[in-house]
Amino acid sequence: MSSTLWRRVFLALYLLVMSAASLFILGRTFAAGEMVQIDDQEAVMRRRTSSVLTRLTIDDPCWPAVEITGRELLFSLTQQMNAIPRVKGQFPGEAPGKLSGQMAFADGTQEDFSISTVLTIGQRVYYSPEAQTQLENIRQLLASHLYTLENLASFFYPSQLVTLSDGEASLALSSESMGLLRRAIEEGALVEDSQEVEQLVGGPPPRYTIQVRSSEGLDQLRLVVYANESIQVYDTYSSGQPFLFCFGGELVPLCQELLEAG
Repeated sequence: MSSTLWRRVFLALYLLVMSAASLFILGRTFAAGEMVQIDDQEAVMRRRTSSVLTRLTIDDPCWPAVEITGRELLFSLTQQMNAIPRVKGQFPGEAPGKLSGQMAFADGTQEDFSISTVLTIGQRVYYSPEAQTQLENIRQLLASHLYTLENLASFFYPSQLVTLSDGEASLALSSESMGLLRRAIEEGALVEDSQEVEQLVGGPPPRYTIQVRSSEGLDQLRLVVYANESIQVYDTYSSGQPFLFCFGGELVPLCQELLEAG
């Protein structure tokens, strides 16, 4: 045989022996019925974090706490959160509008969480520039369960301090007046389309402003009532006073009547 042919035969035999040895080692390592343990704390934490949510509670300094238990919604939230990578280095600071609370998982664990520009679960932070839209979608989804007309109406009870103003006259509402306002809010309708919100509030300045304070006098909410019966709700108890949501309701004639009677 020529030297070239010998080299080819030798190379073929070498590859055959190495392949057989590799298959033998893999077969022994992952033998049927044996469990392989991976001593990787990071992997364990990822598995735990990816557990399916069974309950999510949103806590807020002023608004009533909200508990979410719907399986389909929680499973969808789990999938969305698992798609956001964990970060160890620098990440954006918190922004106004942060929501926080507790998460309970199928494995029995519970963690505190918060979400704004980043998502935190326990001591872990999740963020990436590519996930900004996804983070905002999760925040908006949770906000839609907290900022409802039913929860807004709960602020208009005698224990609260509510002031109605048209820019010139101002009136502290009585318990009876707050009851009328509460019913008008409950009969309203949320405006969920952002473009529709801009169209509703564009143009003339608002007709009335309703300021809500706690019994201790701490600012909580401000409702801005426009002539077209659209009402914007703002958070006034935290920095930034962020816009919360917009709804439509018959508050203009009621506000006018209350000021005239006052």
